Amino acid sequence: MGTRFQGALIAGGRSSRMGHDKAFLEWRGRPLFAVQLEKLHHALAGESPPLLLSANADQAFPDFMENVRVVRDSAPDLGPLGALRDCLVAAETDGADFLLVLGIDLPLVPAAALRDLAEQARESGRGAVPHDRDRERWDPLVGVYPVSSLTIAERQIADGQLSMQRFCDRAEAEGMLEKVEFDPAWLENVNTPEEFERIQQGRFDHPTLLNRFRIDSGFHEAQDRLAAEEPLEIRVEGKSVAVVMRTPGHDEELAAGFLLTESVIRTSDDLFEISRCRDIADPEAAGNVLDVKLAPNHGADLEKLTRHVFTSSSCGVCGKATIESIFQDFAPVTSSLRITPETLLALPHRLRAAQETFEKTGGLHASALFDAGGNLQVLREDVGRHNALDKVIGRALLDDALPLSDRILLVSGRISFELIQKALAAGIPVIAGISAPSSLAVDFAQQSGQTLVGFLREKGFNIYADQGRIGKPEN
Repeated sequence: MGTRFQGALIAGGRSSRMGHDKAFLEWRGRPLFAVQLEKLHHALAGESPPLLLSANADQAFPDFMENVRVVRDSAPDLGPLGALRDCLVAAETDGADFLLVLGIDLPLVPAAALRDLAEQARESGRGAVPHDRDRERWDPLVGVYPVSSLTIAERQIADGQLSMQRFCDRAEAEGMLEKVEFDPAWLENVNTPEEFERIQQGRFDHPTLLNRFRIDSGFHEAQDRLAAEEPLEIRVEGKSVAVVMRTPGHDEELAAGFLLTESVIRTSDDLFEISRCRDIADPEAAGNVLDVKLAPNHGADLEKLTRHVFTSSSCGVCGKATIESIFQDFAPVTSSLRITPETLLALPHRLRAAQETFEKTGGLHASALFDAGGNLQVLREDVGRHNALDKVIGRALLDDALPLSDRILLVSGRISFELIQKALAAGIPVIAGISAPSSLAVDFAQQSGQTLVGFLREKGFNIYADQGRIGKPEN
């Protein structure tokens, strides 16, 4: 019989700073405890005994949860260590070897990261808990603990030492536990309503490593934060009508405004309810589908819909699903193009010098194609950044010049997922922008083999994907 894992959600209780029980917060349209339990289910792929839900005596969890057993605190004053001890006792009774733990107030931890922790424990035979080397601190409410560490927990409780940090130190010293690196952004925990609103909107969800080039210091590795971009599927009466790319947050307002500006509805009286689709298979996509129910005798006209950014037949949509669907139509880029940092640094000035309309109006976006030497090939402007790029690609299509595998694309504004997608359709290997890329644009470029450069200015730039096409400085 192989190694057996069991999952446990440490659900805590009422938070004085939050003002109410974190477990019952609404996370993208669903109770947070339900989303966290689903992550554990996905991470363990159904191989475990019933999941454990650590709760205090006052928490009224539903009694119909499938494959979940509530473990009430045997001694509420013992804090997280007491909750872990109770779950380790239950796991030992169920015959598990390891316990995969997730805290209720860590909503950004993805199921895939939990699965990786379990796999690491399976391979090493020891527990695995994230550890911050700079702060010299463990993050003990996400990790894998061997059931044998129950003896350490019981010894500490008997000695009156309730520190989870001390517990992890002892487990490591006795060879039961090892430190692992973990994305710090996943470990943002929810303590106040303001933090919860900020985290749920996804403004700081996407840190990334990049290579930064500066004239005075050359290349060096750095960290950056990307604006979140995710698709939102809008349904009307259960029928999918559009998928729009957005930064999560205030999605009901987005759906209502979208339907009004598309002339589908005329007034708020046409709306009965805007709700989240709850039958989402992937917990990471929770909240990315809205269903709009219309009022009786509404005046809505679904035939008025004219803007279809993406379409999807799946119940839920997520960035990964959107990327994979596009790869069904466009293969990753293959190109032998190589350029120098100096070539890139010269492009913004050449673009601006050629933007005649922008100089007159100050209100247009531009897309331009350059060759490997930085010579301008074609430039188009438009009030819409996507339109400007479509014009550039359309010119190449009419000239029978596709794929553009030896060209550099420079865009004048922010680099969105849609721009990277369009560039892939044209076979463009290098995309540079004056401003920042979005999180999904970076993910897409990395998977499609495209070189993505942001914040391209006179003295430097950031490389977010595939540095291999950019050589060393000439001097």
